[in-house]
Order: sequence, then structure tokens, then C-alpha cells
Amino acid sequence: MAFLAWLKESFQPFLLIASIFLVVLLNIFLKLKSGKRKFNLPPNPPKLPIIGNLHQLGNMPHLSLQCLAQKFGPIMYLQLGEVPTVVVSSARLAKEVMKTHDLALSNRPQIFSAKHLFYDCTDVVFSPYGAYWRHIRKICILELLSAKRVQSYSFVREEEVARLVCRVAESYPSTTNLTKMLGLYANDVLCRVAFGRDFSAGGEYDRHGFQKMLEEYQVLLGGFSIGDFFPSMEFIHSLTGMKSRLQSTFQRFDKLFDQLLTEHANPNREKEENKDLVDVLLDIQKDGSDEMPLTTDNIKAIILDTFAAGTDTTFITLDWGMTELIMNPKVLQRAQAEVRSIVEPLTNAFKTGKRK
Repeated sequence: MAFLAWLKESFQPFLLIASIFLVVLLNIFLKLKSGKRKFNLPPNPPKLPIIGNLHQLGNMPHLSLQCLAQKFGPIMYLQLGEVPTVVVSSARLAKEVMKTHDLALSNRPQIFSAKHLFYDCTDVVFSPYGAYWRHIRKICILELLSAKRVQSYSFVREEEVARLVCRVAESYPSTTNLTKMLGLYANDVLCRVAFGRDFSAGGEYDRHGFQKMLEEYQVLLGGFSIGDFFPSMEFIHSLTGMKSRLQSTFQRFDKLFDQLLTEHANPNREKEENKDLVDVLLDIQKDGSDEMPLTTDNIKAIILDTFAAGTDTTFITLDWGMTELIMNPKVLQRAQAEVRSIVEPLTNAFKTGKRK
């Protein structure tokens, strides 16, 4: 089980005993404080003291939750450490949550890693619903993700697809690590769109160095962290080493963003035909209203959001899509025929490096 495995790997015996003792005391204190208040809660599976239902999530939580939902219904209550959690497992109830009661349930929990990586949750994903969130969401929709803006980056996607095809061809006849290549493709596209460069020229933030930063960032943001389930015991993050890893990763990203913002703010910098996302955000900061100015940290948080939403999800979708095609040869043949009918006229343009 993920929770038990984490306990075994992360703690020395003394720290484990001390932490369990403190958690027990805290649990007793919270029970005494809450008294005998009754709540009308959904059905819930039996839970253990202190950890609640954490042990029932297992190594594949989505499958564990599916099994629990089949037994306890489409809406159920879980106690994950100190965190009370309601799990919804049907389309009808999901609509109630996401549409009918969206304002009441619109905020994401501001987990420890998000506070450290996203400049105290001043990004689009983790900032609480309100005037600031509406302001930066409007910026993203109208300025960063508009149809015109996305279309202006089409040449970047075309050039990176051509490079991806060349990498695949050059890997023959040895084994092709398509997962790695798709990850580099998604990373290069996003870097060029966001920063106007792809870090392929070497230096501290070369392609592979930046990729390692992203991988660590994704592990810290999306991995299992026991401290998130016991928010009143923040010291757990220090005991597990999570806090030091977060600080190190944040400092590396912050240093990179400072360097990029300085380069883009330089009036003598050679201007590109199409502005990248950093250029757009700096223009908004310069011309923005005094009522809700866009700070430098806000810009950094929004840039980091683009990697959270764009890199991992893009290449995983491509990776699984290719896997499904390989497992279904007939569908693969139809897809190949369709792609060839569309891209064949562009073959010469790709070979010469020119767009029609």
C-alpha cells in the first residue's frame, strides 16, 4: 500500500515513533475539541484511528475509489488523515458539484507544494475564486489562449513536429524511446511559445537540465505527500525532506524566470515577429490598471501554470494515443492513411525548412 510503503521508506524508527505519538495526541485533542457534534454525512467505509481511510487508497487510488463506490454508492465520505473528503462517482452528481454548486466548490485546496512552487498560490490553478482569479483568468483567455494567439504559434508546432519525425527516423534501427521523444517535443513547443527559445543550445538550462527540473516539479506537485493529510503538523514536510526539495526546485525555477524576464525586458533585445507569452505578460504588466496590477511574481506563477497544464498532459495524451494505435492495427492503418493524405503536400516544405 502506498501509505505503508511511504512510512517504511521515509522515516527512521525514532522519527516514526515520535511522529505517531504527536499524531495520537493531536487526534485526541481534536476529538475533545469537536465534542459530540453530529453531521449529516454520506455513507463511509470503516476507518482507522489517526489515518482514517488513507490505507484504503492503495497504489492505484482511482481503482480503489471505484471499488469503494460500488459498495457505498456514488457519493461517499472518506477521512484522509485530518482532511474530510467527499468522493463523487457519477455523472449526475458530478454535474451537481461542477455546475449547480460550482461557486461553493470552486476553490482547490492550497496544498503545501503549491504554496511553495506557485508563489503562495497566486497562479490560475490554485488561487481562490475572487476578483484576482477572474482577472488573471481573463488575461489567459483573451491574451494568452485566444484563437489568434494560438494560430500565431502554428509555425512552432510545424517545425517541432518536423524535428520529432527526424528524431524518430534517426533512431532506426535501434529501439525508439517514443515516450522520451514525445516529452521533449511537448517541452520544446511550450518553451518556444512561452520563452522564445527551446534550451537546445546548452548551458545551465539545456534541454535535459530543464527537463529534469520539470520532472522534479511534477513529482513534487503530483506525488503522495503525507503532510498534506495532516495540515496542522506542517513539520512533517521537513522530516520527510519535502520542504527542502520544494525550496531547491523553486529557487531553480525562480532563477530561470528572473533571467528570462530580464532578457525580455531589455530594450535592445532583438524583437521577434510573434511575441511569446513572456512578452505578452510584460506588456500587460506595463499597460495594466492600478486597481489590480500584475506583479513579477504573478507573471512567474502564470508561466509555471503553462507548464503544469501543457507539458505533462500533452505528452501523456500523445503517448497513450500511440499505445492504443499500436494495440489496434486496423485503426492504426486508417490513421496513417489520413495523416499521409494531409501532410504529404507539406513534405517538401519540411525538407527545405520552408513553410508554404
